[in-house]
Amino acid sequence: MDISHVRPQPPLLFGVLVFAAVVLLLGRGVLPTQDPPAFALQEPGGTRVLLGEGFANRGVHQFIDGITVRGVTKLTGLAGASSGTGARADDEAGLVDGMSLTIGDSGGTQGEIERGWMPARQRMALGIPLHPDRMSREDWVTLPGIGVKLAAEIENDRQNYGDFGGFEALERVKGIGPAKLKGLRPFFIQGDNTPK
Repeated sequence: MDISHVRPQPPLLFGVLVFAAVVLLLGRGVLPTQDPPAFALQEPGGTRVLLGEGFANRGVHQFIDGITVRGVTKLTGLAGASSGTGARADDEAGLVDGMSLTIGDSGGTQGEIERGWMPARQRMALGIPLHPDRMSREDWVTLPGIGVKLAAEIENDRQNYGDFGGFEALERVKGIGPAKLKGLRPFFIQGDNTPK
């Protein structure tokens, strides 16, 4: 018998050990079982505020929770900008995630800080839940399933009957039923415990 054509086989014990090690590692979660996410999803650790016109470093900035308008103006070096016509009571009120601040020329008083909200598209990109009372007609149109006509209907309802107060109250608008609410729910604050 000519053994020159026979290839040497790896020892059976070695193969069994490799198989056992792979099974053990997969069982312990050491080896990835799927592709990792493109970015890490985690709860934000602060308040994100859009600094607009009048601020040197415009854009979205993350501040510690409980930051006030006065605190933002001190941090940005605009200590005199918050008052305009004198100190305002709400300069010490905490800012809410998704707010925007601009320094404008309102009513001839230069340096007055105007509060508003980031556009809905920007809040959604940052993972900031929306609130129906913080939305403009343009914001509504950016949501899936809301066209120009329904956005106008939502805006008219709010003008005629007042703020919604919470997400579930959107059902009072003609054209929004349980199915539409279900589709919109992931984008909105749930419950009425968040300040407007």
